[in-house]
Order: sequence, then C-alpha cells, then structure tokens
Amino acid sequence: MHHPPSAGMVRPWNPPVGRFGRRAAPEQDANMRDRLLLLALGTLWLGLPGCSSTSEEDPPEEGPHYDGGPVSWHRDVLPILQNRCQGCHTDNGVAPFSLETYDQASGMHAALASSIQARRMPPWMPAEGPHRFRDSRRLTQGEVDILSAWSEQGAPEGNPQDTPPPREPAPPLEWTDLTVGPAVPYTPKDTAADDYHCFLLDPHLERGRDLIGFEVMPGVKQQVHHVLLFAAPRKAALARDAREAEPGWTCFGDSGVDNESLLGAWAPGSPPTRYPEGTGVSVAADSVLVMQVHYNISQRSTEPPQGITASDVSAMHGEARPDLTRMALQFSREPVAKPASLYALVDGDFAIPAGATGYTHHAKQYVPAGTLWGVLPHMHTKGRRITVEKGGDSLIEIPAWDFHWQQMYFYKKPLEVPLFSQLKLTCTWDNPTSRTVRWGEGTDDEMCLAYLYMTE
Repeated sequence: MHHPPSAGMVRPWNPPVGRFGRRAAPEQDANMRDRLLLLALGTLWLGLPGCSSTSEEDPPEEGPHYDGGPVSWHRDVLPILQNRCQGCHTDNGVAPFSLETYDQASGMHAALASSIQARRMPPWMPAEGPHRFRDSRRLTQGEVDILSAWSEQGAPEGNPQDTPPPREPAPPLEWTDLTVGPAVPYTPKDTAADDYHCFLLDPHLERGRDLIGFEVMPGVKQQVHHVLLFAAPRKAALARDAREAEPGWTCFGDSGVDNESLLGAWAPGSPPTRYPEGTGVSVAADSVLVMQVHYNISQRSTEPPQGITASDVSAMHGEARPDLTRMALQFSREPVAKPASLYALVDGDFAIPAGATGYTHHAKQYVPAGTLWGVLPHMHTKGRRITVEKGGDSLIEIPAWDFHWQQMYFYKKPLEVPLFSQLKLTCTWDNPTSRTVRWGEGTDDEMCLAYLYMTE
C-alpha cells in the first residue's frame, strides 16, 4: 500500500484532511512534520483512533470442545476442515494440496497437527486480544485439541454415516450493481516467486457512489493469493497504465498511483466483503478503480509441506496460466448514514540498520474522535511484527507478519475513539541486506503503517 495513503514513495505533499475535518496531531511537532511529508500518499487517510470498547466483554469461546475420547474423521475432523480449511485446501484452491477427503487428509495428519499446533494454519494473522474480529479463521482451542488427538490416535476414519453435509459456500452479497475486470486475461510472470500486477477498472460512474461491499471472483484460484482494491484519480491512473504495453502494470505494496485511496482487501477463504451496517466509502464520479492482484507461483520452487513432495506440488499448480480475476461491486441505494474513511497511522522515520535482527521502531499520533470499525496493518517483506495500541489496550497485534497474508480486519464490536486519543504504532523488522532500509514503495524498501476504517 503506498506509503501511507497512496503509493509508497517519499515525496513532499500537503497531507489531506479526512471527513473528520481536522488533521491528526503529532507526538512531537517536528517529528510529525517530517512524518507528514513521508505520508505523502495523498488519499483520504490521516489520523487514527485511541479506543475504548463500547460493549461488554466477549462471550466465552465458541466451537467444539475435546472430551479426551476417541476422534474420527467423519464425525469430528471433517466438520472443522470444512469450516476452517476448505476455503483454500481444495482440488482447485490456492493451497498446494487438498483436504477434502479422508485419503487426502489422513496422509497429511502429522503435518496438519504440527501446523495447527504452531498456529501457522489456518493463516489468521492477529493474535488473540481484548477485541475480537469477525470472520476469524483462527482455530479455537477445542478445534486444535480435536485435530491433535486425531493425529495422535493414528487418523482413524470412523463411521461414514457420521459424514456432515457438504460445505456451504459463503452467502453472496444481497445484490451487486456492477462487475468489473480486465478486458483480456493476464498471464502472470513466472520468472519470480510472486507477481504483483495492477489492473485499471473503469466503473463509469455518473455520480459519486458509496461502496458498501464487494466480492472478488478469482480466475485461476491456484494462482490468486490476495487482492487489494483502490480508487484513484482517472488521469493519474491512465498515465500509469500507459507506461507499460501489456494490460495493467507491475506494482508492489500499493497501486503506484498518486492520491490513491484503499477501498478493501481480499484473501483466499474470505467471504464477500460487507462494510459494517450503515457505513460505506465514497467513490467519486471521476475516479477509476485499480485492482492489485498478487499472483503466487512459488509453490513449485519452495520447500513443500511435510508429507508432500515437490513433484506433487508442481503437478497441482502447474505453470502460470492466463487469469481473469473480476470483482462484483455493491453500492448503497441511498447515501449511507455513516460515511467512512480510511485513515493512516504512520511511522516513516525509521532507518533499519544493515544486518539488523529484531529492529523495532514506533510512533505515537493523536487522532480525531469517531468510531473505529476495522484496521489493516501494512509492512513489506522484512517486517516481523506490527502492533497498534491505545495506552495498555491492544487494538491489533500481528506477532508473525507475513506480507502475503494481509487483509482488513473488522471488529465484531466497534470501538469508540475519544477526542485527543493517542495511538502507538510499533513495527519490528529483520534486515539481512548490507544497506540501511528506509521508507519506500520498492520491494527492497519498507513501511510501517496501519489503515483504519473510521466514521465520525
């Protein structure tokens, strides 16, 4: 995602004022001036919340609990994998192997147990904290105990009559107004492990509209790892598109278009994105959309999971194939009651020394009052950990940052942000290179920011 709000380059700019009508104040005036210059990613983002929960404590953990007895595939394990794993681990999914049948899963039971006990899978990045997120893929402790016991007991199949009904797909959006996508298929470049490509999509809006939901429809699911959606000024986006002959352009982190604004993010296994009830993000009539698709074609070149050979993975994923990923957009029929903006909490003053391990830097920022509905942390590939805090209250912690698994996290219960709240953003990196790494939009540069979905 660009540097703070836009693309990811350091350039002077006049920081934008969001819907709240005032700029976030810095911890130190001088530091903030520098930070705002770095922020130069001109979009509607600035500021952030300091929060306190508006509701009572969350209820106890839901889900199955392990009673210590025998565990079987059909009765106990398959229901968990249907709900937690089969959004990716299907015959045509982005994961390198399927977990749909007993034969497939039983051959992987040891690797499965190891990955879920270490919380590597399912890929849900936030640590457990005081504020829960909706649509969580994180396994409950009961689910971990059941899958672990199944492996320890030798992965018994059990009685086929206990098989649950097939997995129900996520419910679609109630309606969609427009489906957009590239005019022609794009074949990902397979000269590297990952290909980040941006596509210009013109919604041809006759007037400004409030976007309240969207659904990503990946073309070749095995290759589409995640998607980011931006709104961008038409002239700037057209100019960027014209610089490369093929449809779209190579991009990393964000769209590479000045004055972009983030609209949302998608990762495999996620349901259609529905912004919180009564909220939405305005898309101007003269805007175009930019869809960044991360194509992952590294499965055949990386170490395969335990129990899977490199040839098996290669056979599943094959070579890069032409892709035509599209998006269905849902606009509000009437102006939303609570217009939302994405604001950026930014630390752009870091300088990660060459060879550093566990280098940590933080920034504090005063933010306007409002309601915080969700947060999207962002670093590049050298990132190791990122946190956002208000006093002793953790708003989000990603303890093991993975650039390839980033998304917007919406709270189950929104947080009220009092006036003059101060938030602390902390990032940790490893720098194996021989140079000092600073803020930038390149693959060898770094960022430290968090986007916040907020309303007044």
